[in-house]
This record gives sequence, C-alpha cells and structure tokens, in this order.
Amino acid sequence: MNTFTSFTKTISLIGGALLLGGCVFHISPSVASVKQTKQLSLPSQNIAYLNVLAGAGSLEIKGSNTATSIDIDATIYTADIDDEYELTLEQHNNQAKLVAQNKNQTGMRIYSGQSPHIDVIVTLPRHLKLDINDGSGDVIITAMQNDINIEDGSGSLTIDSAKNLTIDDGSGDISLENIMANLEITDGSGSLYISNVTGNTVIEDGSGDMDVRNVSGTLDVEDGSGEITISHITGAVTVDDNSGSLLIEHISSTVTIEDGSGDIRVNGAKELIITESGAGDVSIDNISGRVKVDD
Repeated sequence: MNTFTSFTKTISLIGGALLLGGCVFHISPSVASVKQTKQLSLPSQNIAYLNVLAGAGSLEIKGSNTATSIDIDATIYTADIDDEYELTLEQHNNQAKLVAQNKNQTGMRIYSGQSPHIDVIVTLPRHLKLDINDGSGDVIITAMQNDINIEDGSGSLTIDSAKNLTIDDGSGDISLENIMANLEITDGSGSLYISNVTGNTVIEDGSGDMDVRNVSGTLDVEDGSGEITISHITGAVTVDDNSGSLLIEHISSTVTIEDGSGDIRVNGAKELIITESGAGDVSIDNISGRVKVDD
C-alpha cells in the first residue's frame, strides 16, 4: 500500500511539473501492436547516394551486384491503426532519400510494452554511397563497396564491407569488418570490435571494451575507459588511454602510449615509447628497436 501511495505521489508531482511547463503527460497502457507492411521501389539509374533518415526501429541495408533499383521492405508498428507515420523514398538530382519515422504524438507518452517503430530492410546496388541518420534501433549493413557516413543515436551497429567509413555513435555495441579504406569513429559507450581495415583508423571512444585487429594503415586511439586489445597493425599505433588494461601485440611500426591507469602489455613492435605509464604493471617483450618508458 505504501509503495502504491509513493508511486501515485511521484506521478502526481511529475504531472504537475509538466502541466506547469505547458506539457501534457500521458500514461498509456497501450502497446504498439498494430502491424502494417509496405514496399517502396526507386530505379537506381543516375543515383549516386542514398540518404536515410530513420527514427525508432531496426535498419538493415544489403548491397547487391545485380540490383537495378533501391527496394524497401518496411514493417510499421503503431498503437492505433490511425497513428501517423512517414515512409517515403524520393529522388533529388543524383540522390535518393529514404525517410522512415513515426510522427510525434502530442505530449509525452509512456507505453507498457513495445513502442511505435518502423523496421526497414533496404536492398540496393552495392556501389552507392550511404549517408545515414538513425535514431534508435539496431543497424546492419552488408556488402557495400563505397563510402558510408553514419550518425547513430542508440542501438547496436554491425557493418561488413565498406570503403571510407565515418561513424558518430551515441551508445550501443559496434562491430566493423572489411573496411577497404579509412575508418573514423567517435563513440560514446558500448563495446567496439574492428577487423580488417586497409587504410588508417582513428578512434575516439568514451567507454566500453575495444578490440582492434588487422589494420594495414596507422591506428590512433583516444579512450576513456574499458579494456583495449590491439593486434596485427602495419602502421604506427598511438594510444591515449585514461583507464583500463591495455594489450598491444604484433605491431610492425612504432607504438606510442600515454596511459592513466591499468596494466600495460606490449608484445612485438618495431619501437616503443611510453610517455606516461600511470598506475598498473608494465610488461614489454619482443621490441626490435628503441624502448623508452617514462613513469
């Protein structure tokens, strides 16, 4: 009884505060259980880019060697059959634009289950460039052969095959493989796995474990917290790490480390420079050239 009274008081206080601020607060027992499907298609002749603006929901993009159009398969979930959403695919000069998002309801709504969202599957020629702005939900991209730029709010991100790849991510695990040029990542939180990059890689990471392997170019990492594993890098490796253990091995060039706290192990490099070792044990093996360690 006391728990119920406390909950009621809390809701009353929240509701009063929102009403004073000119907002409307809805506590809805509804679930986005109304399911609709829709397909869109646009010939890809003379199109070089696909711009995607997606709200809540999963997004899967599949490159194809044989596709001659951009094809969309969408599943729309709403709480009511009359709830509005936007799902459009249009061409503007040499660019196509896909919009997939639910329309905002008046005020704030709380759902007791699944909230409104749109799940989208895109099949398109693999040579097109992608520019994606995604709100929330998992994103999977496969078999693309051109540049990809992604701004992502939350949800996991999985990419297998791209050319130059730029990512600005809020939260969620990231897995990247087979990047055929340069890679640049700004990541808030979530684990990070990277494998097979033919160009240079730059990572600015807030928190979460990191595993980077098989990079043909240079690797530059700035990390807040989390364990870091780096292996089989051809170019120079530079790491500025605040906290968390650090394992670096099989590096063909110079390794430079500035570390706040956490154990450091380096096994195999041409040259090693540790400008600050911080707190934690340091283990060094198989360095073919100069070794310089400052406390």
